[in-house]
Amino acid sequence: MLKKTFVSILLCALTMVAYAGVKDGLYLHLPLNEGSGTPKDVSNNKFKTEMSKAAPKWVDGGHAKVKKALEFDGTTNSVKIDMEGQGKDINSHYDPAKGLSICAWVKVIKTATDKHGQTRQPIVMKGAGGQWEFALLVYDNLAAGMSVWTCPGSGVSEPSGGKLGAGWHFQCGTFSIKEGVKVYLDADKKPVAQAESGADAPCDKGKRPVFLAHREDGQFLNAAIAQVMIWDRVISLEEIASAMAGVDTAVDSKDKLATTWSRIKVLD
Repeated sequence: MLKKTFVSILLCALTMVAYAGVKDGLYLHLPLNEGSGTPKDVSNNKFKTEMSKAAPKWVDGGHAKVKKALEFDGTTNSVKIDMEGQGKDINSHYDPAKGLSICAWVKVIKTATDKHGQTRQPIVMKGAGGQWEFALLVYDNLAAGMSVWTCPGSGVSEPSGGKLGAGWHFQCGTFSIKEGVKVYLDADKKPVAQAESGADAPCDKGKRPVFLAHREDGQFLNAAIAQVMIWDRVISLEEIASAMAGVDTAVDSKDKLATTWSRIKVLD
């Protein structure tokens, strides 16, 4: 019994470390699980969001980790988060001491549904003319990608690879000036794509809003999206796995600790 209690306490401690780790530096978290109304940011920043006039529709996720989601039509739908307008724009991607991570669950319905000439569409996007910053992307061939740009739009690092097959996938991209972009699918430890940073510096003058499933010059993604998370740092492989597993970053760690202790008592 004593041994079982010790193991349970150890598991409790490890669980708390995972929760705290994923929550550290979490700049935006849109669970997209409301099922109606406007999406809510449950990060400490509490950003307000805005649906496009032709709003994306709430759908059932049909997945163990995705109960609800927003479905975007690939022609008019988007969600906007104006960080700069709310006085808290994210600037970590051009800070050598920080970096950037973006993760989301995505189920691609169809690619190349917009009239834009590029062969890719954004899951998450920030930037417009003269202020291009970063994006988590789906390519027309279903490759997963991430881009970080200079202000005029040249690629600092923008690899793509792997394949987003049918159904839901958990796509993450990380970026630091030192290591460039790495793209991961379904928490696999090996990136499906990576590229070192080029000589040019990432854009440090961007003030455009963040968008889901839309780029301001006419790109739209036809997909269902859930659990969008942005960190102002490079998260670890273990943290990617925790985020995919469904660590509830919105719940206070004290509640998690109480829940875990209750399980220990049951084991006792």
